[in-house]
Amino acid sequence: MNADWTGGPDKLLEADQQRKDVARRFRNTQVPMIKLWTYYYGLGGDADEMSLDAYLNEALHLPAAQVGLIATAMRELSEGED
Repeated sequence: MNADWTGGPDKLLEADQQRKDVARRFRNTQVPMIKLWTYYYGLGGDADEMSLDAYLNEALHLPAAQVGLIATAMRELSEGED
């Protein structure tokens, strides 16, 4: 997995906001990390569980495609809790 950031400043701000939104949604739900990672992996994600945790805690940037899969997984899992 390539976790290097290659976007420009505008994309970096957009990606950071998306990460914050996903992290906030994760904190506000009862979805366990392993469940989020398993769902994300099932959607085609290739980050391991530790990388996902690091991403949600602002310690790692992930490629845009992975960020989109994480956001999709979190949205679908949190909607299933309603």
